[in-house]
Amino acid sequence: MKAQKEAAVKTQLGLLMSAEEGASFVELALVLPLFLAMLIPVVDLGRGFYAAIEVASAAHAGAIYGVENPSDTDGMIQAAKAGASNLSNVTATAKYGCECSDGTSDVVSCTSTPTCTYNYVTYVDVTVTSPYRTVFGYPGLPSSINITREFRLRAGGN
Repeated sequence: MKAQKEAAVKTQLGLLMSAEEGASFVELALVLPLFLAMLIPVVDLGRGFYAAIEVASAAHAGAIYGVENPSDTDGMIQAAKAGASNLSNVTATAKYGCECSDGTSDVVSCTSTPTCTYNYVTYVDVTVTSPYRTVFGYPGLPSSINITREFRLRAGGN
């Protein structure tokens, strides 16, 4: 009787060991946390790069508007904010001025003509900032950063 019970247990154990039903679910349960642990930081990094590209594009849009309308700083700011309409809490600053062609003697708003060896040029300068928060906190990294980009274009001169 004892031998029959042992044979029955071995038969049942053999069936359990050879059964492959549910093996893929076990594999999925083992691999899914690892996959998510890799996927979430990649998505977070992609969101950060997207925000940086949007901020840079917004600064460029504001500067392009400023080349056409150099003294309209409010228009430059509005153009920059419109260029980053997909982001929230975007701030922008704009200025224009005159400087020597070698980059020295900066005079904001061209209130006077800079004294230059050769000639002077006018410029527009737009700076855009947007806060970026990660989805999860990562050890050793801040959970929030400000992404700032500045774009400066020379509009003309004498």
